[in-house]
Amino acid sequence: VLAEKYTIYTTERPPSSWSGIIDSEGYFYWFTNAYPPAEKYNCDILSQGCWIKTNEKAEIINKDIIKVNRYGTERYYCSEEHIQAINKANPKPTYLRYSSLDHGYGTCTKDGWVR
Repeated sequence: VLAEKYTIYTTERPPSSWSGIIDSEGYFYWFTNAYPPAEKYNCDILSQGCWIKTNEKAEIINKDIIKVNRYGTERYYCSEEHIQAINKANPKPTYLRYSSLDHGYGTCTKDGWVR
């Protein structure tokens, strides 16, 4: 069994975490963890949720940022590696009910992750 490694890209957190991956041809796959995904959606990749291939090709800005035109709206997506590096370089405590963990809330822009 061969496993292909994909970089997960996220555009914003919260209210939801909009994430996706791109394949070797540059096509964008969006993620849903709706349950059960295989019955609700036609999953192209089934791995801890459902990855659904779109007709949109991602523009690679750099190794950490891609731009995708979804539903007529341009969105930037940052790699999880980039988001974690920003969080580590600039820790920001969050005042949550049960925890003080930083969950990486923010938005991806053409310049990177902004908290």
